[in-house]
Amino acid sequence: MKRILFLMALIAAIPVGGYLAGTYVESDFQKQWVEVITKEFGSKGLEAVKTGQLSLERFCAEPDAATESACQTYSYVQLLKGASVATLLAGLGLLFAIFLGARFASSSRSLLLNVFSPGIKAVLLGLFALILAQGAIATYGAYIFEATTVHRVHFFLIGGIGLGALLGAFTMIKAGFSVSRRASTSVLGKVISEEAAPELWKFVKEIAARLGATPPNNIVIGLEPNFYVTSADVVVYPGANKQPNETLYLSLPLMRILSRNELAAVIGHELGHFRGEDTKFSLRFYPIYAGTGQALAALENRSEDGARTLALLPAFAILSFFMEQFAQAERTIGRHRELEADKAGASVSSGRALATSLLKIGAFAPLWGSIRTAMIEALNQGKSYANVSTLYAEVAASSGKPELLDEVAATATAHPTDTHPPTVARIQALGLSVAELREEALNIDADASSANLLINPTGIEEELSDVEHRFLLELGAARLPETEQQS
Repeated sequence: MKRILFLMALIAAIPVGGYLAGTYVESDFQKQWVEVITKEFGSKGLEAVKTGQLSLERFCAEPDAATESACQTYSYVQLLKGASVATLLAGLGLLFAIFLGARFASSSRSLLLNVFSPGIKAVLLGLFALILAQGAIATYGAYIFEATTVHRVHFFLIGGIGLGALLGAFTMIKAGFSVSRRASTSVLGKVISEEAAPELWKFVKEIAARLGATPPNNIVIGLEPNFYVTSADVVVYPGANKQPNETLYLSLPLMRILSRNELAAVIGHELGHFRGEDTKFSLRFYPIYAGTGQALAALENRSEDGARTLALLPAFAILSFFMEQFAQAERTIGRHRELEADKAGASVSSGRALATSLLKIGAFAPLWGSIRTAMIEALNQGKSYANVSTLYAEVAASSGKPELLDEVAATATAHPTDTHPPTVARIQALGLSVAELREEALNIDADASSANLLINPTGIEEELSDVEHRFLLELGAARLPETEQQS
């Protein structure tokens, strides 16, 4: 509730300020009008003003008087007040429409897309108009108020507000509408062909056949501790190899610590998204997220210009609210999607294997941060690790503690396109508990590692380790000693 009230206050600030400025100036005009009439016609004139026979509005409505400077200014002040009221109502109406749209769309994926896909365009256009209106109100309101009260105008400051609103509006809408309709993602890794890894491909295809799901067109192996499927174009570096259509990404370090049964459950979960067409859904809502994100970034960058971007603040708040509401509606639906995918994963392996894989991934995936830190420190000393994947598995095997699992149970698992339910809820949905899985979840058996599905996992790991080291250097996260650079 506080969040909504704050947004309403932010949206209302400039229109209310504009209306009050207009009211003050109008009152000053009325005062001057009374003085002029009283001076010209005496008490009879004052009585005529009180009865409305000699009103400023009626005088300025006359064709001959409409061109006079005072009447023109008076009409602009009236326009300022009317525009302030209209802008306030439009801003609050847009906020209310976003709120209702999110509540309405959270019941199904089709509604979500049908509401929010055109909704982002309508919101961006509405905010474009709102920014211009608020900029105009702030500019003219400040100008006429200063001119009336102190008889001095800070043209540079006031003009900057209007110019900032104009530039911000065009920057926002350009960023929001420039998103490609085709989703794309980039990853460090290696494309694994069926010829290079026949056993792995057979393993994946058999799981897909058992599920009645579409098998992936591509399999990419990488070091990032994650598993996912996507229908977006995947650009694999180094080499910028573009992989279109369905792609399955497998983490080799995680494969090192997962058994075949556990990997089967994970892949079954991911391919369950293909079966449910979740990835196609993700492709369709990608432009909504990306467009909103880029528009927000554009407004945020403009906001660094200080007071000149005063009129952009309400638009930034409304756009942030739009993204929050869309994400909340998507998460409501996403929870059901993830639990259905869990059922798919359990059906091709076992509920127990899926549960232990969830706990292992949750407990050991964060170790990747410390591994990368170790890589950076080694590079800074002119050294490197030949195989960071096996290093990761060794660290995981030596750091497994029961309390890790308690932390994992209450957290959500990261995912490229949506938020998973908490791990404990997913395990409970499988009819299991964390307590009964502790020993298995902390067991890492190198001989049963699913990495053995690859013909030469060590060779791939060493190749990817070299890629990762080079990436850290190119990124500037690490720097070789000067003697190494010169050589």
